[in-house]
Formats: sequence, C-alpha cells, structure tokens
Amino acid sequence: MTDATTVEVIDVHSHIYPPVFLDLLRTRSRHPRVATVDGRDQFIIFPDEDDPERPTGRPIDDAFWDATVKLAFMDRAGIGRAVLSLGNPWLDPFPGPESVDHADTINDELVRIAERSDGRLVSVGILPCSSPADAATVIRTIGGAQHPLRGIVTGPRICGLALDDGRLEPVWEALDRTRLTWILHPSDGLGVAEMVGYGQALPIALAFPFETTVAVARYVLAGVVRRHPDIRLLVSHGGGTLPYLAARLDTVWRADPSARVKLEDEAPSASLARLHLDALTYHQRSLAAAADLVGDKLAFGTDHPFAVADPEGNLAAIDATLGGAARDRVVAGTALDLFAM
Repeated sequence: MTDATTVEVIDVHSHIYPPVFLDLLRTRSRHPRVATVDGRDQFIIFPDEDDPERPTGRPIDDAFWDATVKLAFMDRAGIGRAVLSLGNPWLDPFPGPESVDHADTINDELVRIAERSDGRLVSVGILPCSSPADAATVIRTIGGAQHPLRGIVTGPRICGLALDDGRLEPVWEALDRTRLTWILHPSDGLGVAEMVGYGQALPIALAFPFETTVAVARYVLAGVVRRHPDIRLLVSHGGGTLPYLAARLDTVWRADPSARVKLEDEAPSASLARLHLDALTYHQRSLAAAADLVGDKLAFGTDHPFAVADPEGNLAAIDATLGGAARDRVVAGTALDLFAM
C-alpha cells in the first residue's frame, strides 16, 4: 500500500458560504434561511427546525465563510488542496429573473476566495434557477477557455426540474460540449417528514442519500448518460445508496417494460458505472461497494465545515479498501483530472 504521505491529499467535497449568499438567505422568512437566535446565526434547512417562535438549526460560524479557517482545517487534516462548492440550497429558493444576477455575484465571490488562497483552493460555480436556457449560458461561460471556476454544483433539481425532465436538454448539451465537471449534492432530503424527532441525524444520514439515489436513478433511466456520454458527473456521498441497490435497479428495469422506454439497450448499472462518486462514505464496506460500481472513479472528500467532516476516518477507509495506484487516484488523481488542478 502506498504511504499516505507520498501523495498530496485533495478534497473535492468542501463547502463555503460567502457572506453575500448568507445575506440573501437572511431575506427569507421560511426555510431554507438564516436566522439569528439568541445572538447567534442558525442555518435552518428542515421544516421541523423552522418554528416561528423559536427556530432551531445548525449554528454557523466563520468556518462557513472564512477561507483562512478552512485552510487551517486543511493543515490539521493533512489536506494539500480543496475544491470549494457552495452548499445547499444554492439559488433554488430564488427562481425569478434576478437569479441570474445572484449567480453572477456569488460566482465572482467564489473566484475571489480561490484567488486569495495561494493556489490551495479552487472553486466551482452555481447556476441561476430562472430557466434551463440561463443555466446553460452560465455553463458555457464557465466552460470557456481560462475561466477560473472549475465546474458547477447543483442539487437534485436544476431550475426546479427533476433530472429526467426533457426541458433540461439545453443544460445537458452545454455540459456535454464543455466537459465541465458537475457536482451533484442533496438539498432537502427525501422522506424528511418520516424522520422527525431526531434533530438532523435521520435527515442527514438517510434523507440526503435517499434524495441523491432517486435523482441519479431518474437521470440514468431517462437515458441522459447514454445520450450525453461526455458529461462529467461527480455524485456526492458515495452515490447515496446506488452502489448497494444498482443490481436491484437492473433487475426491475429488465422486468418492467415501462422502465425501458428511455433506456432501452443498457442496464442502469452500466450507466452508473460511468459516473464519478466522492469517497465520503465513512467506512470500508460502503466504500468497497462504491468502488465495485465505478472502479477507481472515486475522489476523497470531507464535507467541511459541517460536523460530519471526518477526514481521518475517510482516509482510513480508502487506505483499507484500495492500494497502490488506485488509492493514489482516489486521494488525488480523480480531483486532478476533473478539476484541472
């Protein structure tokens, strides 16, 4: 096994929330929003946190917006470089025409944050939610030569549309032609109403990966991977539960003719195998399932600055699962390829 000290560790799953975006969330009166409770900012994501009398949520501090704090975390964890992405809810709550200006402003700030990091940070951009045409325009702009942003990040919907919606075809065409890396991250969670009573534990542990699973399954069954093979998609959190359920999805696809309307000639698992997944699974067994599905098309991530960040545990899972060149590719090589670092 390669000595972990000989290869630079690159984090592809690291969030930052520029103050201009947090200020935008403060204008909202319902989740997702930022509210000040007892003099402290709270990031309110889930419905049961949004009590009008006394909202709760996750406390946010300078680790969410200060790149200096992030770099200090990286130093402690032995991480050389990181790919920064805005976290949920992106501009999903702002679907009007002003979404284009919001995207430009936030993307400009993400560029500035990276430029002040002496090369240790690169950023990916966000898309407006106003229309697929506007989103495709931003993709083409970022995908142009010499643009400082290295990709885009979205939730499981783009412009409010599920990933199998035919109206997203301009987005797929732009991603295919530019080969701009697209990070897919959960947003609201799936089945959150069934998970109340345990704070954020069940929504984040279960509802987030379930949401990712359904979104990517719809994307695959709609035949987007087959029609646009040059789209470079990196799915967060090890692909949700898809590494475990891929064979079940294949079986049902074969058994149900309606599932083969848009994906006729390739089993879903074959499309899934073309995707990239981050290695943010926390354990050797789950990481082994992800590697079995996509090979070494995995990339190390932390989920900083959220409390679930466990770089030591994620690196240990990689070291226990993969060796040699495959291990090095997951720790650094995939990030170098996808984000031109």
